[in-house]
Amino acid sequence: MKKIIILALAIVMAGTMAACGMGDVGGATSSAPAQSVASVPTVSKVDAQGMDDTLAGLEKYLAANSAISGDATEMDATFIGAKSGAKYQGDFNGKNTVTVELYEYDTKSLNEKAQTVLNDVKSKGTFTIMSQTVPAVISDNGKYLMIYKDTSSADQNKAHQADVTKMFKEFKK
Repeated sequence: MKKIIILALAIVMAGTMAACGMGDVGGATSSAPAQSVASVPTVSKVDAQGMDDTLAGLEKYLAANSAISGDATEMDATFIGAKSGAKYQGDFNGKNTVTVELYEYDTKSLNEKAQTVLNDVKSKGTFTIMSQTVPAVISDNGKYLMIYKDTSSADQNKAHQADVTKMFKEFKK
């Protein structure tokens, strides 16, 4: 009886392995490699007008335009004088290389730390925190800060970062 069960399991296993090796039978007809949503060139397709002028609105806008994806991790924004922050870890070109941090400032009541960070980013494109120099971008309205990190230096990744930065800067101009 044990031999019959073992033989049946071996047949099922062999069939399963053979099926897995067949690829996408009846699926896409293109022979191009599959791409993740985030690897499609980013062009602003969704207008920011319908979005709230808040961090949540910015996140919604960037997600709708495939600039960020996945779930946000809440960040402690007080380190840089911001009122709120979110971090997205994602992929581009099928590799998990992109980290995007977004922060919102209350421009009507900036504390000293916030003023220092924003002034440094405006003048140098970086700010310093815990002895680390961090490249960042401020939105054109001065209310949001973005830290974009991509561990890949491929030309396509650089172009994607430029597209995301343009969308970010123009949000609620």
